[in-house]
Amino acid sequence: MSDLDLSLLAALTATVLALVAWVAIAILNRRLREARDHSAGLQQQLEMVRQSISGLTAGAVGVDRRMRQLAQREKVLSERQETYEIQQVDEQPYGHAIRLVQQGAGAHRLVQELELSESEAELIVRLHGQRDTA
Repeated sequence: MSDLDLSLLAALTATVLALVAWVAIAILNRRLREARDHSAGLQQQLEMVRQSISGLTAGAVGVDRRMRQLAQREKVLSERQETYEIQQVDEQPYGHAIRLVQQGAGAHRLVQELELSESEAELIVRLHGQRDTA
């Protein structure tokens, strides 16, 4: 081979190597851009997850506060109901007797139906019975 052939071969080899290097660099650049784009997408997703977690946390705090308020209200209502039921049990025979007397029942009926003593029945009739306006 002549010196010219060797020079051409060396130039051709250098050109091919430069072309291969350029293609490799282009491929690496493309992959690097794709990796950056993917990384940016992941960053956006991560930020959305952070915002969602923040919103859920705030919501959970609100629900917890509301649950405590409801528990306090339930306690108050339960105590009221218990007090009311105790009052109803305490006044039940007399409350029913008063309603019967207001409807015109006599002492004898109260003794028979509600098992009140005669003195209790007569007292209820006197206190709550219909009065003559004559």
